[in-house]
Amino acid sequence: MSWSDFIATQTLADSAKAPYLSHCDHLTVIRAHGEEAGHYLQGQVSCDLREVDKQGHRTGMHLTLKGRGLVSVRITRDGDDYLLLCPADLSEAVIKALMKYRLRAKVEFNVDQDLVVLGLAGDLPAQAPNHGDSAETDQGLWLRYPFTDHALVIVKQSNAKQAWQSLATGRTTTGANGWLQADIDAGEGMVYPGAEDLFLPQVLNYDVTAGVNFKKGCYTGQEVVARMHFKGKLKQRMQRINYSADVDLTPGETLRDSNGKAAGEVVSAARTPQGRAALVVLRRDTDGVLFREEQPLESELGALPYSLPWKE
Repeated sequence: MSWSDFIATQTLADSAKAPYLSHCDHLTVIRAHGEEAGHYLQGQVSCDLREVDKQGHRTGMHLTLKGRGLVSVRITRDGDDYLLLCPADLSEAVIKALMKYRLRAKVEFNVDQDLVVLGLAGDLPAQAPNHGDSAETDQGLWLRYPFTDHALVIVKQSNAKQAWQSLATGRTTTGANGWLQADIDAGEGMVYPGAEDLFLPQVLNYDVTAGVNFKKGCYTGQEVVARMHFKGKLKQRMQRINYSADVDLTPGETLRDSNGKAAGEVVSAARTPQGRAALVVLRRDTDGVLFREEQPLESELGALPYSLPWKE
């Protein structure tokens, strides 16, 4: 039985309490290969590939010249190649963006159709790597989040059924919404369709999660990002909200405060066992009471697993 046929037979909950296993079909894997792949990517994304080369994985942005994220990718090593996890709906945009400055660089990008992405939340097994690291096991390539007990596992289709059955023991199984929930719990934001060209890396807290490095050297948009870090003061950052209104928020959507003024933009949203939650870029002084147009979200600020480094 093929992987697609097998996963179609599985009962996947919409959301769950940890521990759970998610089929992350909202993500896809792009393979970067060629003898200059690492050197080229180092000049195209906000994170430092030298940290990836040391058994790490990092989420970084490819930016406009004004420092805003066009796309974001989670990068890890696979032998001599690099694997770039990104929202499936943006895979073509990611490749197009990264190819723009290639010229004669010896690097190629293609979607690796043979790879499946799974996600585990809570009670990670002993083979899971340390926080922020990656590790290859018989089940696949593990990427553990920096602050929480969440891990992505990249597996080959030929091994995906066996890995799923092994990892599902003692866990609820969910679809993509379950992992959107996990990313919100972990405070991990990505650029999803609709939110392109909106956020500096620091606004999505990439300076906390090692998604931007201020000492790595030049990359597209680096001057604006560095100027904000060293001389500026961020007035808004990504925060979590919990809300009970029956509303599906979409990335890039503007939310308003009680006075009807724009209060921030949605990064991602998910249904949870308790209701709904979202990562939203908000002002520092927000109380978390938000509206979608004139509809109250019945929302409040939630907790992130890390502290936000606001500058006074």
